[in-house]
Amino acid sequence: MLADILSIGDELTSGQTVNHNAAWLGEQLQLLGIRVRRHLTVGDELDDIVRALQWAHNGCDVLLISGGLGPTADDLTREALAAAMQEKLVTDADSVQEITAFFKHLHRPMPAVNLVQAMRPASARCISNPNGTAPGIAARWGKCQVFAMPGVPREMKAMFTQHAVPVLATVGAASVLRICKLNTFGLGESTLGDRIRDLMQRGANPSVGTTVHDGIVSVRIYARGSPAEADALIKSVATEVTARLGDLCFSINDEPLESVLVELLRQRRQSVATAESCTGGWVAELLTSIPGASVCFPAGWVTYSNAAKTRELFVDAHLLAAEGAVSQSVAAAMANAARQKAGTNWGISITGIAGPEGGSAEKPVGLVFIGLAGPDGVDVRKFHFPGVRAQIRLRAAQMAMTMLRLKIIGRTFEDVIPS
Repeated sequence: MLADILSIGDELTSGQTVNHNAAWLGEQLQLLGIRVRRHLTVGDELDDIVRALQWAHNGCDVLLISGGLGPTADDLTREALAAAMQEKLVTDADSVQEITAFFKHLHRPMPAVNLVQAMRPASARCISNPNGTAPGIAARWGKCQVFAMPGVPREMKAMFTQHAVPVLATVGAASVLRICKLNTFGLGESTLGDRIRDLMQRGANPSVGTTVHDGIVSVRIYARGSPAEADALIKSVATEVTARLGDLCFSINDEPLESVLVELLRQRRQSVATAESCTGGWVAELLTSIPGASVCFPAGWVTYSNAAKTRELFVDAHLLAAEGAVSQSVAAAMANAARQKAGTNWGISITGIAGPEGGSAEKPVGLVFIGLAGPDGVDVRKFHFPGVRAQIRLRAAQMAMTMLRLKIIGRTFEDVIPS
């Protein structure tokens, strides 16, 4: 079973937008046991889209199209697909009703131009879009199953999952690909890789590898076979990897560190407040990106200047003058103050030098002190994070959340993340 993925839009061919849709669709097809033959990208020119459709259709069992279904003059997917299939465009009555209802729900008048989105090739059917105004299109073109979906990622993903997967799951191969991702933070990729080196055999089934993204080292496990066989292989290796890495693993697949921490706090009925300097509120931003975080995160302070540290967190001005803002004592004072002022179980503080300026031989760029105040006192850790400013700030925020996660589950920092 072969599939092509066709992405349409000048923003893609010009490089203004990175084509994440194609990568996501390719991964989903692999999970269904359908091999991706080609990724094609074409701009908003009718003749180019028609030729791309005809080329992709030749010898292809599945054709997934994203983009070009909007209401404007450069949205040409409907017209191109009808031309390539040698069919007329017709208006789909159900889609007209859905588009009209969408604008009515928003209490906005519907521009007449939006009705063009209700058009489809005569033999095709429209796919409902609960997240936007552009219906998708499903068609049978010879032996090829076609799904045309919007380019907006949220709309495309929902449409593919709800409408394409049920169809494609029945035509996929008996052998499927299963993928499991175990996420860790605290050890470098090479150090972590040494712990699972014997599992990382090229060509093996299942295969194991590591990837790094924004400081998170993930162990990826790939297994092929029947659905039951692949699931069993994934489970076996994931159990072994988890046993070796222990509490370095904080989640499976796409659950972020901040989500894990919020859930831990909610389960334990505990709360945390933050006092941030060099991270500028990054921990607070990550925590509040998780729905429901308000039950465990009542307040946070960004005290970038020394004056703000004294005014908002009562850090002694003499201490700041004597030891500097980037110091163990100041981190301890900030964490304690955040906890006390917010009335929380925990207080997190971060103070450091993110660069590129401001470093010295004694306190270089990348030096960060992270404080964690709790019922048993305050623990301050000193770190030297590599990288540029954004990387240092992100690593500091991630490490602060990791320190709290480990503390909550009763693990010592040294046992999990040795120096």
